[in-house]
Amino acid sequence: MPLDPRFRALPLSSLKVAPSLPQLKRSARLEDRALPLLTDLRFSPLVVASHRDGLGATLHVMLRAGVRMAFVSGPTGELVGMVSADVLQGERPVVRAMSDQVTHAELTLADVMTPLTHWEVSDMHHVRHAKVGDIVATMREHGLRYLLVTELQDGRVALRGLFSARRLEIALGQPIDDDLHAHSFAELEAVLAH
Repeated sequence: MPLDPRFRALPLSSLKVAPSLPQLKRSARLEDRALPLLTDLRFSPLVVASHRDGLGATLHVMLRAGVRMAFVSGPTGELVGMVSADVLQGERPVVRAMSDQVTHAELTLADVMTPLTHWEVSDMHHVRHAKVGDIVATMREHGLRYLLVTELQDGRVALRGLFSARRLEIALGQPIDDDLHAHSFAELEAVLAH
């Protein structure tokens, strides 16, 4: 393929010392624009697992991919739910195994995922102008650890990205809602007491 003369090769140099790896150290204030903290799914690692996959195997794939949330596909490959590493390692599998009288190893993603019909999403139109504080307020009000963002593409709703409570907490340097964690452990204690 002939190269257009407008393009020129960049200068290269040899390394004498091993370079350091980049560190994600993004700090934010509530007044800052939220868009830089959006995980844009067009450019980020993404895990899609089958609804029949086991919990341990899915968690392993997620950790290898460096993500803490995976989408779940149904029998024909359509999107049917999502699951987070926190859910896979939390009380939901324990409660489900106890209620179904099965072992943890017998559970599949279909047993513990958040089905698509329970997702609460925000449109990219609103997110474009949102502040970090707006995203935090939304997540607090709805008890979300992930806020999914959609966008209309070619007349169809498409997933565009997501906000992670964990990423926001790191950027802000503080938890966005202590009550979310305390509430889930209180629920587990109540179930185990009966």
